[in-house]
Amino acid sequence: MKKNRQKKIWERLTPLSKDDRSWDIAFWQTQSPSARLEAAWGMVRDFYRLKGKKVDAHKLRLQRSVENIKRA
Repeated sequence: MKKNRQKKIWERLTPLSKDDRSWDIAFWQTQSPSARLEAAWGMVRDFYRLKGKKVDAHKLRLQRSVENIKRA
């Protein structure tokens, strides 16, 4: 059963030309790793939908290009 937690709402008003990312960094640092991954995965799905491509779970995978990791 899920715990009944209140959702915290973040908002800000800023000019689009302002290049201050401190608010964004503070927001994402409060999120759990699973929430960050879920948000990133949602952006990938949205990208494919905007391009008119079918969202296929077998094609949408994280790239696995690391073969070996050695301690220096």
